Amino acid sequence: MLGYSFESQNVSYFSGYRESFPSNDYSAMSMGGTTNQVSNGYTAGWALQSYFGRFKYDYRQKYLFEATVRYDGSSRFPSGQKFGTFPSLAGGWRVSEEPFFRPLKKVISSMKLKASWGILGNQNISNYPYQSTLTSGLNFPIGGALSNGAGITVLTDPNIHWESTKTVDGGLELSFFKGAINMDVSYFLKNTYDILYQPSSSVSNVLGMSLSQMNMGKLRNSGIELQLSHQKTIGKFSYMATGIFTLINNKVTSLGIGGVQQLSGMVGNGSNLFVGYPMQMYYGYVTDGVFLNTAEVASWPNQTKVNPSSQAGDFRYKDLNNDGKVDQADMKYLGSSIPKYNYSLNLEVGYSGIDIKAFFQGVAEVSGTLTGYAGIAFNNLGTIQRWQADGHFDPANPVRYPAYPRLQAFSNTTPPNYVQSDYWVLNAAYTRLKNLQIGYTLPKSFTAKNGIEKVRIYFSGDNLFTYKKYRQGWDPEISTNGGYYPILATYSFGVNLNF
Repeated sequence: MLGYSFESQNVSYFSGYRESFPSNDYSAMSMGGTTNQVSNGYTAGWALQSYFGRFKYDYRQKYLFEATVRYDGSSRFPSGQKFGTFPSLAGGWRVSEEPFFRPLKKVISSMKLKASWGILGNQNISNYPYQSTLTSGLNFPIGGALSNGAGITVLTDPNIHWESTKTVDGGLELSFFKGAINMDVSYFLKNTYDILYQPSSSVSNVLGMSLSQMNMGKLRNSGIELQLSHQKTIGKFSYMATGIFTLINNKVTSLGIGGVQQLSGMVGNGSNLFVGYPMQMYYGYVTDGVFLNTAEVASWPNQTKVNPSSQAGDFRYKDLNNDGKVDQADMKYLGSSIPKYNYSLNLEVGYSGIDIKAFFQGVAEVSGTLTGYAGIAFNNLGTIQRWQADGHFDPANPVRYPAYPRLQAFSNTTPPNYVQSDYWVLNAAYTRLKNLQIGYTLPKSFTAKNGIEKVRIYFSGDNLFTYKKYRQGWDPEISTNGGYYPILATYSFGVNLNF
């Protein structure tokens, strides 16, 4: 198979603004006043051109081979770097089709060994980050007057190119007792090179410019995927169960110039990317309850670098390096929003016209955060949630580990209690009943008399139950500041008629 594809996107934007309209009944732009009138606009576009091919070979259902290759060109890269070649190979050996395997067929119905190798490219970056452009609005005084100016504010990389991911995969497929039990297990290793990233936090302001996106850093994903299924029919009773389990180890192996050694000793960008740790990680302080009174503040390691004026009800941050003070050297890895374990279970049961289907899905060893209005009481002089009101620190009845620290109303400046710490990094593991269906199909002896081929009465529900340890009222799949629409539980009843 040979193919060619071309895709492009062109965006044109224009806006106009006027004020001082004579009446709300007049909406035409020209009816507004001429003072403070503003117009704005831009155009943008990109294109992707690809040539690709695939070759497949199957010899007697025993030896399977497939090869693919892509030659992709993106307008987002400079001349000489626009195109990248991305090949892949896959092979399989159906061992169960070999003559020497026949004595095992009564137990192992099918057995296949499989392996693959491939490279994929990524060009999902902003448009043309290799180009040096002028930024307007950099005005300067000259001759006693303010003059309009422009300048280069971003240092670009003229050799930016495709990000690539190399994947190696090997596995085994087994089927027992004529398909009654099936197993599919695979090991995978993905190494991403030349990651496209903007290392802004790694550059001192002394440079006078920020950095554009560039190729830097490496990422590794490795793990195991396991799928098990079992099905059986005994008279009018039948059942089927399929379970899927995935273990993923995600680790940043290099950050290039973006890897700066922090006071904590960790190497990274100082916020969410560190060498030797997963992506999308949380980095902050470790708490040990709150201060019960002002006297305790004096006896605790000096934490003025984090909270200049600690008082009763404020968090006590741990001095992890035991140097008598709490500062950035005491920050550590607190978790990642990438789940280490993913699992699901699909169940089906049938008996004499009754059918039940249930699908469970979940994740484990994963963290999340609720910020802004979602996690902080009186954020921007806003509201408070019930669990915060009921569990906040009470000076009249102080406890070391309250559900919430002392209440503070604030608008623009965020209080020190809300710096990133393990208190705000939540256990986002969950198990959810994603779907449940219960149905009953009327006997054919009844439907045939009435000229109906099939009648099925059913109930269906989505997102009916979630086991979690997240904040009360919040979905563990969501890390948010409050601006999201919650997942809904849906209940459906119906009748299917076939004539």
